[in-house]
Amino acid sequence: MISYYLTARERFAEIAQAEDNFRIILNPRLELVLKHGADLRRENIPTANEVSMILPEEYGTAGFRDIVLARRVNEEDDTNSFTLIDPNHASYLPLHYVLLFPYGEPGWHWGRILDNGDGGLPTSRLSQRTFYRFRLHTRLNEPSTILQAQTLFQQFVVDAWAVCDQNKLNWICTHQANIRANLYNGMADALEASNVDLGCIVKKMVLPSSYVGGDRFMQQLYQDSIAIVRHFGKLFLLITFTANPK
Repeated sequence: MISYYLTARERFAEIAQAEDNFRIILNPRLELVLKHGADLRRENIPTANEVSMILPEEYGTAGFRDIVLARRVNEEDDTNSFTLIDPNHASYLPLHYVLLFPYGEPGWHWGRILDNGDGGLPTSRLSQRTFYRFRLHTRLNEPSTILQAQTLFQQFVVDAWAVCDQNKLNWICTHQANIRANLYNGMADALEASNVDLGCIVKKMVLPSSYVGGDRFMQQLYQDSIAIVRHFGKLFLLITFTANPK
């Protein structure tokens, strides 16, 4: 795979030869600012020393995160061309995490299917979350390179979560009719009203209760908790169980 693309060192060397006053200045700065929202318990500043991820929009329009690679110069074509590798592509993991996948093992893609243990034909597609769970599980017949990568392992886990969550958000955005969002996004009420300018109505993207972390998901948890208290009575004792693995 590395024979097809340029490394960052090779890319900078080419630019330095083409331009006389070429310099690379890295000055990253990351600052967390507390913004008051609906619930500070869900939007507070983290205090643990862990890896987090911020995914800004690269382009003006809404897009998906990807990595950009520069191809090597061919003998027939002397122009450098860039290639976009989508996170759902099989080459995303070996190209992004070279140390974790040194043999270029393909990652998850839309064509992966489950393999039945009884030898029957596979009938269901392998989901993205299931694939990452399979890669993060410890095994006896292969070294646990991913689990021993320390900070890179944390980055890999955060990246896997972000890719899965973005795919789910994209599906919700393009399948609003499947979840019948028009019943509770204000459109039905506006059509029933007489003196309402439909041009001023803004279409909102509705997150269903199945989306973990959304407002309807948190409301469903609250309603379930209240139903349990209503059935069994008020809580008077909170017990926490801990265990020492050693």
